[in-house]
Amino acid sequence: MLQFCVLGSGSGGNATLVRKGETVIMIDAGFSATRLREKIRAAGVELEALAAILVTHEHADHIKGIHQFIKKNPVRVYTSPHTSVLVKEKAPDVLCTIFECGSTFNIGGIEITPLRTSHDAAEAVCFRLNSELSCFGYMTDTGMTPPHVENHFRELDSVVIESNYDPDLLAATTKRPWPLKARIASEFGHLSNEQACEFLEKIAHRNLKNVVLAHLSSESNTPELATRFMRAKLDELSLTGTSLYCASQNESLPWISVR
Repeated sequence: MLQFCVLGSGSGGNATLVRKGETVIMIDAGFSATRLREKIRAAGVELEALAAILVTHEHADHIKGIHQFIKKNPVRVYTSPHTSVLVKEKAPDVLCTIFECGSTFNIGGIEITPLRTSHDAAEAVCFRLNSELSCFGYMTDTGMTPPHVENHFRELDSVVIESNYDPDLLAATTKRPWPLKARIASEFGHLSNEQACEFLEKIAHRNLKNVVLAHLSSESNTPELATRFMRAKLDELSLTGTSLYCASQNESLPWISVR
């Protein structure tokens, strides 16, 4: 069975561990190498056990630590073709394995399907991860939810989905200039709380076990607001037994069993 542990999520850094038996992979490496090592060890994982790093896209809050991390802990990095070019600019020594969006590959018994998202990056992706007994979806950094992602994320046992901003708080904040606000709210930016709920409604089913809200903006959202929106949607869908978590920038969530 798959398990996952969100080590931290937000505009300051993103990283998540996924485990099946002895196989451990990490999605993104958006913290400093030192911080990543601390977080991985705190999650009870030996650094030598890490089998791979999956990269969603090249923005700093998703690849910040790769260059220094692989110097002490050589591990293969899996990226889309265009993203690999930009990752190698930041980390010339990285060993990249290129994946194609929509094509499934296997790491230690975990089947991984990368899917294109809608974000202002070279080739941003989300992931569906499967084992024999469970399936898990991971999606941050997208301004809309493409139909092909909705199709692949139906019938998931657990999902991590970004709930980045509240439109009213985004409009009101003085910490972000108007062009950045427009970019965040565009179809190549991020999902609002409402959009995350709309996506959840499209993929929800009665056996959905866990929902994790991720990549919350520190200026344009609050955990209480994002959680309130999603809990109301889960209740509306009669999914009162679905566990709801909210990832934070600085604190790791506990290990969560996918099913």
